[in-house]
Amino acid sequence: MPRRLIALSALFGFAIAPAASAQLEPPSTGGIVALDRELRFLGHYKRVLMIGAHPDDEDTELLTVLVRGMGSEAAYLSLNRGEGGQNLIGPELGEALGLIRTEELLAARRLDGARQYFTRAYDFGYSKTLDETWQHWSKDTILKDVVRVIRRFRPQIVVSVFSGTPRDGHGQHQAAGWASQEAFRIAGDSSAFPELEREEHLAAWTPIKLYRSTRFDSGSTTLTLEGGVLDPAVGKSFHQIAMAGRSLHRSQDMGRLQDMGPSPIRLALWQDRSRLGAGGLWDGIDTTLAAADPRTASSSAGRPTTPAAWSDLARKLGALRPARLADSNLAARLISLRQEFESDLPPKASGNAWSSGPSAAEADQLRHLDAAAEAASPLVFDAVADDDRIVPGQEVHALLTVWNPSGRAARVAIRLAAGDGWTIRGPDGEERPVGPGQMMRSQITVVAGDQTTTPYFSLDPAGTALYRWDGAPPEVRGLPFAPPTLSGRFTVMDSAGRFTVEREVVFRTVDQARGEIRRPLTVVPRVDVKLEPSMELWPTLAPKTHRLIVTLTHGAKDTTAGRVRLMLPQGWPPVPQQSFRLEREDQRETFIFQVRPPAASRKVTAQIRAVARDTLGRDYDVGDYTVAYPHIRPRSYIRAATATVRLSPVALPQLARVGYVRGAADQVPEALEEVGVPVVLLDRQTLEHADLHRYDAIVVGPRAYETDSALVENNDRLLQYLRDGGLLIVQYQQQFFFHGGFAPYSMTVGGPALQPPGQSSGFAGAPAGQSMVVHDRVTDETAPVRVLTPQDLVVMRPNRLEPSDWQGWIQERGLYFARSWDRAYRPILETHDAGDAPLEGGLLIARAGKGTYVYTGLSFFRQLPAGVPGAFRLFANLLALAHGREGREGR
Repeated sequence: MPRRLIALSALFGFAIAPAASAQLEPPSTGGIVALDRELRFLGHYKRVLMIGAHPDDEDTELLTVLVRGMGSEAAYLSLNRGEGGQNLIGPELGEALGLIRTEELLAARRLDGARQYFTRAYDFGYSKTLDETWQHWSKDTILKDVVRVIRRFRPQIVVSVFSGTPRDGHGQHQAAGWASQEAFRIAGDSSAFPELEREEHLAAWTPIKLYRSTRFDSGSTTLTLEGGVLDPAVGKSFHQIAMAGRSLHRSQDMGRLQDMGPSPIRLALWQDRSRLGAGGLWDGIDTTLAAADPRTASSSAGRPTTPAAWSDLARKLGALRPARLADSNLAARLISLRQEFESDLPPKASGNAWSSGPSAAEADQLRHLDAAAEAASPLVFDAVADDDRIVPGQEVHALLTVWNPSGRAARVAIRLAAGDGWTIRGPDGEERPVGPGQMMRSQITVVAGDQTTTPYFSLDPAGTALYRWDGAPPEVRGLPFAPPTLSGRFTVMDSAGRFTVEREVVFRTVDQARGEIRRPLTVVPRVDVKLEPSMELWPTLAPKTHRLIVTLTHGAKDTTAGRVRLMLPQGWPPVPQQSFRLEREDQRETFIFQVRPPAASRKVTAQIRAVARDTLGRDYDVGDYTVAYPHIRPRSYIRAATATVRLSPVALPQLARVGYVRGAADQVPEALEEVGVPVVLLDRQTLEHADLHRYDAIVVGPRAYETDSALVENNDRLLQYLRDGGLLIVQYQQQFFFHGGFAPYSMTVGGPALQPPGQSSGFAGAPAGQSMVVHDRVTDETAPVRVLTPQDLVVMRPNRLEPSDWQGWIQERGLYFARSWDRAYRPILETHDAGDAPLEGGLLIARAGKGTYVYTGLSFFRQLPAGVPGAFRLFANLLALAHGREGREGR
């Protein structure tokens, strides 16, 4: 990470300004709206930390009111990045989905103005209890990470989204509620996690108030704030702004209406160390700048630190806001005040609570003074590079530009801040006047370092549901991402003082349809290696040769030649190496390898690795992947070029053609094709006009009724195909499907939580007189499964299901099981989590006319792409329900 950027992030109080985390935009000062926003923060000290479990748990409206309405520094701490969720907008799951959801949070923060933090927790999927959650996460690690953020952010108020009790539902929600309370209790205790002060210079910090959100528990409310207040700078209410931010969680189908009118925000005061603040949010809290300075009690810091001195500063800062925002002298006044403020700061000391930089109050005021000065100044800044995909050692030319459209000259110094391992060849550090209407350009040459671009956090190879960030600098731990590797720094000098503007160096291009497009700089491997498929099941009942595809992409502008090979397990028949020659940037070549496992293979899991070696003896074995959608900033990550192959006896029915309607984040079609099922994707044209009777079976993907309007519009054609003798298999759907009557016979989903036999009704964690409304799911992937109809063909042919077929499942058994159903359906399986009521709605089969209908909540969308053998064997049996297509019986 850049040393200069580390220092900058420390100065800014462990935060990146919201604009820096947004989508990449063309140059702008931010104008009146940005200026008004920055001036709201000046002259006081207010900090609130909100804590939840997932990226979409935050109370966006409360954050908006805190920042835009009260001028507070607010932040949201999400325990995880949402990797275990589902994805409505694309195929990404797991780590890649976590990157999308992190960026969606940052997009929302751009609107509400709050900051964003994380712990090391990886979202392993839904859990029903707190105990189950702690089986995956280290309680002590999560608590330490929450305490770390509290000590660095130093909030007076902590808001917990959850209660820490079973009423929260999700076990991870309960963990967030528990961590909020426990961290509030111990963050001010220097004996708790003393290494945070010793190693990261984070002294103990004691928040004053702890609130809990009561948006789902209005009876416990002790404080109500109003979100239906107009923000005059943007002309929308805080609620409208918040709902626009909420709607940016697109992968989680969180789109919201931006309603006008009153909108209450409800909180309950849990703990109050001031014992005076039971009224308003800030009652009992000293919000003056002096109250936040740990040196006000001592004059040894090198300047007057009396409350009177702070009050004088606050008066000057506060006087800026009522000024006319278009005042041509406002920028000069801001620069002068910043100079006065900065000159009063004491020199940094080592070995004390503030050795990492100024106090939080000072850092905040400096940051907002810089941003306000930029917005008030007429100068416009930009930083672009001549390439966006860079290989280690490549020269990059950064063009830093200042435009002065005003009527008076300005003096500007330009420098380039580069990451560790990067070399600036110059020229760097140009300083000169920029006259009215003139532009100042400085082209600086820099050489890229050896590290490819990837997040600073990576999954623990030991298999725990935690990220590792041990190698990251302390200033970065808990941030969404590390600061940019390459940034332009513009220092504007005036007779009254100076201020600094930082711009990430990006690449820009033009799209003939969309206009200007900006992309971040990414350091990629010289030879990018991808091996597909990365996960696959190979049936052993009919041994054959399997195809693996290696794709090489050239990142360099010169020529790279060599040979690419597969590293196979010991004892496997070798496959020949293949030569490659890549002569231009972004050139891509594909190589097909035919691999055959040993003839005597039994159930086994094998790893295969692809390696490209160039003529200089350098090996390349990783690929660069990017998640990119219009509403978020692109993010790249590195993945090893490996494939996991599972060998297992799976018998397939003899089918000529299987139609498939793809659902959300659905890679099932590819998984079925890889084992030999003849899959044909059904588009709108086919669903509307084609003869569906030509398909032996039609499979509907998960949540497809939500994502595919053509499926909804042509459901009657599917039902007619069914009644005429077809096989229709529908994977898990949500409420829209059940309420829409799309199945041939009625089914319902969800309701009050079911109780195990012998237990009373109701839910212990629910408020009095209420029942927890849930959808039935089995979150334990190892939960026992009982076959209700042992002689049913679906568990007999072509694969006789055995207890071992329920082993090796990932994340869960299933979700959105039917709660009740018409007598026409027959349930096939029963499964449930420990302590829960038995669930029989995970696999239902019914005859409809001459055909067969299947609804299944089993999570095939996770299991099949992961190559889980038992899931393949069961799905093959479902496909065999097609008339006359039972296939041969397996073992």
